[in-house]
Amino acid sequence: MSNKFTVTTKNKDTAELSRLTRVIALHDMWKRQYRNTVSSILEKQGCLDKCSQDGLMKIAFCGVKYIKCVADMERENQRLDPNYQTPFIVKEIGFNLIDSLFGIIGRIKLNNLIKMFPIDKTYDGDKYGCKDYFFTMNALKEKGLDNAVGCDEVFDLMWDYENRDLREVTVFYMSCMSAMYERQTGANMAEKFCEDNGIGTYTMDRENGLLIDNQSGEIAKMSNKPSFMQIVK
Repeated sequence: MSNKFTVTTKNKDTAELSRLTRVIALHDMWKRQYRNTVSSILEKQGCLDKCSQDGLMKIAFCGVKYIKCVADMERENQRLDPNYQTPFIVKEIGFNLIDSLFGIIGRIKLNNLIKMFPIDKTYDGDKYGCKDYFFTMNALKEKGLDNAVGCDEVFDLMWDYENRDLREVTVFYMSCMSAMYERQTGANMAEKFCEDNGIGTYTMDRENGLLIDNQSGEIAKMSNKPSFMQIVK
């Protein structure tokens, strides 16, 4: 992916700089590992169509770890600078890379996928009305653990698969998709969803402390005081 993606550290203490340095180092390491893995397998196999399950698993594992590090870099930039905007080229390359990666994952048998990306060990989904280990296992068993879901079913699989790395990659994929949609239409996917469902949206002007109603154009002054706080006389 583009080398333009960097973290701006500004003035940070030693511990914070050490943490940020580790984020950057992990990004560079997995980027290098992913490229080397793909090159090595292509050199041996000639093309991915001839790739064994073991080869597909290696590419998928390194690719997911790399994309997760790209997402971490984006998150750090946004944390350091609330106005930071990820360059469009990063989103575009990220979308194409993850799309190709999903094609690889779609050819991996589900029992092999579990070995690479263990299901999160949460077991109280019924209690809280959310997905958990049992939900994921049931979904995978319905598809057949000895089967690969195919390229067209991977995105749906990611919604059922409770694994932190895969979840972060899927969220970043949707972020890339939204950025590309916004470049084409002028509105991101969240704004389009709100428009189609009659949900109001607002634009926040952080510099001037203003909140703008995108439907009516009304402008409101934002308060620095948390809404739960009250002045007691």
